[in-house]
Amino acid sequence: ASILDTNGSSSTLTDDERQTLLRVPNKVLQTTSAWCFDIVTPQDRRSACFTHSYGRYIRGTGSILYDNYNETGKGGEDEEPTSLLLLVPPEEREFQKDWAKDLDLTKLRYFSGTELTRLFGFSKQFQFPPNTTLKQQWKLMGNSLNVRLCSRLVTLGLTVRYHDDTQED
Repeated sequence: ASILDTNGSSSTLTDDERQTLLRVPNKVLQTTSAWCFDIVTPQDRRSACFTHSYGRYIRGTGSILYDNYNETGKGGEDEEPTSLLLLVPPEEREFQKDWAKDLDLTKLRYFSGTELTRLFGFSKQFQFPPNTTLKQQWKLMGNSLNVRLCSRLVTLGLTVRYHDDTQED
């Protein structure tokens, strides 16, 4: 199942308005730290950790999406990722002056709050309260844990505890 927010997280925004809102601004792409972005595609099965500073800072705050596959027909599951899109821990990244030479920078965007909830395993029925801004959604989701993983860990912990308690009798 895709985590991409194709219907939009707000009924008041058109698809074009939502894409504009999520697009990484040119002024951010032109900063000297833009080469630090962790760029993923819709086909990737990994992302960097999302923090409460997502959208405010670049290095180590979460992945951005390279959403170019729709128009080109490329970027399918069989296509090899470019070396620019391979995950490298922030502390191991080296400056690359031409980091964006093979990328269409207009296709780089942030994840929506709804997409982040899907990455973290929240129910499809989950919705942010009305009037929650995109930046507030990012901040709320930053440093979250995956709901499904937490549920399994709690179940395991309770099972082990129950087993230990019954063995003492």
